[in-house]
Amino acid sequence: MRQHNGRNRIISFCISCTLVNHTNAWAGTRTSAAGRRTYRSTSKLNSLVPEAAASILAGSIAGAMGVGVAFPLDTLKTKQQVEAEKCSRIEYVLSPAGTVTIRAVTSNLFTTIVDTWNDEGPGGFYGGVRTSMAGQAVIKATAFGVNNAVLHAGHDLATAAATAGLATAFLACPVDRIKVLMQTGSFDTESECVRSVLRTEGASGLLTTGLVPTLFREVPAYALYFYLYGRLAASSLLGTDVLGAMAPLVDGALAGAACVVPVHPVDVVKTIVQHSGADWREVVREVYERQGPKGFWEGLSPRVGRAAVNHSVTFAAYEALLHTL
Repeated sequence: MRQHNGRNRIISFCISCTLVNHTNAWAGTRTSAAGRRTYRSTSKLNSLVPEAAASILAGSIAGAMGVGVAFPLDTLKTKQQVEAEKCSRIEYVLSPAGTVTIRAVTSNLFTTIVDTWNDEGPGGFYGGVRTSMAGQAVIKATAFGVNNAVLHAGHDLATAAATAGLATAFLACPVDRIKVLMQTGSFDTESECVRSVLRTEGASGLLTTGLVPTLFREVPAYALYFYLYGRLAASSLLGTDVLGAMAPLVDGALAGAACVVPVHPVDVVKTIVQHSGADWREVVREVYERQGPKGFWEGLSPRVGRAAVNHSVTFAAYEALLHTL
């Protein structure tokens, strides 16, 4: 009978839930002689369904909670990234010779917070949060199922993670489109946003705008997260043998925060595409011409913070929910 240890169970959970999901749903639990939890497959339908349902439900709810708690940071990230598109902050420089030059200035995190608070109040940090939480619950449940199916087809965790990223990108694209438009204050309500996009752009405006950069972000991010989390979980400093129950929280936050860095330029392009509706190649060219390479790193600080908070909350909530279901 095939067995999986607790570490692999936690690793696979992280990947399939948009970097935080549980993968061994089709399993029962027992305690080995060494006191560690091991997992075994079961052929009894009445045991299989409750275990799978509990894992999916806990992962979905926990993922939505993580998104909600970290949403203000996500909003700040989006606002900073959009500035790379419109260069809305302008500085006029007067030289000693009397020549006036215009320079686009991007804001730092503090000024973005102040501007959002002054212009929109507390609600400005939560534009689109309802759609994002509901959407992420569905996305995480889907990622969980895809990752699980690929694993049980005999593929390794890296392949399963990348496949889950590929599948969930098609769901994440419309959810992110609404989120970006709401976070940038383009619409007052999410229903108004959806109706307007459908009326002016058709279904493709929701389903495919930003899909290419979303795919280029999700697939490598999933695979990279698996690698980073696996190394951390197996390390002598931050592994499960050292941190015990705290390992998923600590390792998940560290790996999640680290894996967003390499794909951040793609996320900047995705955000601008979904805000403006422009072709992604045009966006890449314009950002580079206006700000150079640094334009592709707008919003990195709040995004790293958002990833750490999101993953920590998700893990904590998942474990609590799983023990009560």
